[in-house]
Amino acid sequence: MKKLLLAQSILLFSGTLVAWYTVANDYLRFVNENGTNPLVTPCFYGAIGFLVAYVYSIFIYFVSFEKRKKHQKFLMIFLIEGTIFGWSNFILELCRFYIFKNPTSCSGASASSPFLTACCYVSVIYLFSIISSIIAFRKIRSNEEKN
Repeated sequence: MKKLLLAQSILLFSGTLVAWYTVANDYLRFVNENGTNPLVTPCFYGAIGFLVAYVYSIFIYFVSFEKRKKHQKFLMIFLIEGTIFGWSNFILELCRFYIFKNPTSCSGASASSPFLTACCYVSVIYLFSIISSIIAFRKIRSNEEKN
């Protein structure tokens, strides 16, 4: 069980790194090139979501077994919302790229393909995070029923 929760935390940590790396690059672009303010981009809010989920997953890893189910369920719901947020932003990016022929990502960076943007990468990490969260929740629930 602990290995599954650790894997979940590692996955959320990788998402946190990718998201905050993107926000940092957006900030540098904003300062150097007078680009889009990173505080108004979806990347910033996705990065905050990943950071909150990562810290919460660490809390779940160390919390007692009796409280783990409730907290894992909250994390799962939070990640469902994050996944919906990430994929809806990616769909908007696809529409801008293919329908409106605008080759820039939501953060204002040029993109040769929407599938090579941070929005796509982070959405995929959110999807894997929710899958790991669901698996962990089911495992906790089945262990609770055995006891």
